[in-house]
Amino acid sequence: MGSIFSYMNRHFALCLLGAAAAGVVLSFVLGDQAVVLQPLGTIFTRLLGMIVPVLVFFSIASSFANIGDATRMKSWGSKIIGWVIISMLIGTFLGIAAGLFFKPGLGIELQAAEFKATEITVNMFIEWLPKNFLGCLAEGNTIQIVFLAVFVGIAVVLMPDGKSKNFLVTCLTAGQDLILQIVKGIMYYAPIGVAALMATSISGLKGSFVAQMTSFIAAYSIAFVLQVIVVYFVMLYIVGKINPFKFTRKIFPALITAFVTTSSAGTLPVNLRCVKEAGIDKEMADFGLPLGVTFNMDSMAIEIPLYIMLGMYAVHMEPTVIQLFLFVIMGIAFSVGCAGVPGGGLAIAVILVNAFGLPTEVVAWIAAIFFYLDVTGTPMNIWGDAVCTAIVASREGKIDWDKMNA
Repeated sequence: MGSIFSYMNRHFALCLLGAAAAGVVLSFVLGDQAVVLQPLGTIFTRLLGMIVPVLVFFSIASSFANIGDATRMKSWGSKIIGWVIISMLIGTFLGIAAGLFFKPGLGIELQAAEFKATEITVNMFIEWLPKNFLGCLAEGNTIQIVFLAVFVGIAVVLMPDGKSKNFLVTCLTAGQDLILQIVKGIMYYAPIGVAALMATSISGLKGSFVAQMTSFIAAYSIAFVLQVIVVYFVMLYIVGKINPFKFTRKIFPALITAFVTTSSAGTLPVNLRCVKEAGIDKEMADFGLPLGVTFNMDSMAIEIPLYIMLGMYAVHMEPTVIQLFLFVIMGIAFSVGCAGVPGGGLAIAVILVNAFGLPTEVVAWIAAIFFYLDVTGTPMNIWGDAVCTAIVASREGKIDWDKMNA
């Protein structure tokens, strides 16, 4: 049993791919009788829905709290996070544009549970602020949770060094560790839940499902390529005055490691070595890259709008201006909230399904292509970490140009 769990930890995306394939087989074998598996899928989505609000709070709050040195945060950290946000913002817009062009999900016949439309008003923005400290957690209001977590995290960073600050940082970190351990346990059940959701969701969709997930992958892939060209290469060249081809060649070992391991944290030592050998100042690299691993999730910024659009088009809904605006907010906020979380994409999918009243089948569809999203998204994320750190290093005079141009 232990060896099975060990294999799942190392090859989670592959396990989900196998589970999705098993679900497809079951849908063909059982046909309309596949509905008997629905409770197994519902258990999985309920478990994720139970833990995700607390996960988002602790992930964001502890990310800010663990920044540590407020002085360095104001000088380097704020600039790195600024470029990270710009990068994720562009990624979100690219995801939206690709989704509007390819319309993933269009042609699938599904019914939404209760689609939640919104109008742009002042009250809408006011409602994003929590009424009280625990209310948003109890209600599972994710946008309010994000605001609360940011406030708490920044407040801890700005506290004077001492026992109180250390205690709060320890509590937030311990809370995140606890929640991640619970998520890890839930993910052991994920293959069963995904297989059940897949079997029940595509029993009558087989041809259209394949076509629409192909359009989803096409939309994501186009946005991926544009993110690399528009954000990474152009920003390196224009803002950082760095040759993007030379820089990419120097961090190529880190990109390959990320592709193979599908772990941003696991790739961090390789990425650190690569950027230092490329001429980035050691102190800057040691501060900037871990900060990027904590905050930067460019791949999720692209994926999140596509998740929502997949569900919306499947129930014949066209995104409105306000919904597109919400995609941008969620793309950035939830990307930070799921950084470093195993199966974070599935957890975020559950949030979006609940927030927009979309069909739960979306979770299974995303799981079916999670392997592709994982092996491409992880290199993108660590690539973005290196790019944002290099840009700030260049502007701060923290680059050895002889090494960079060698």
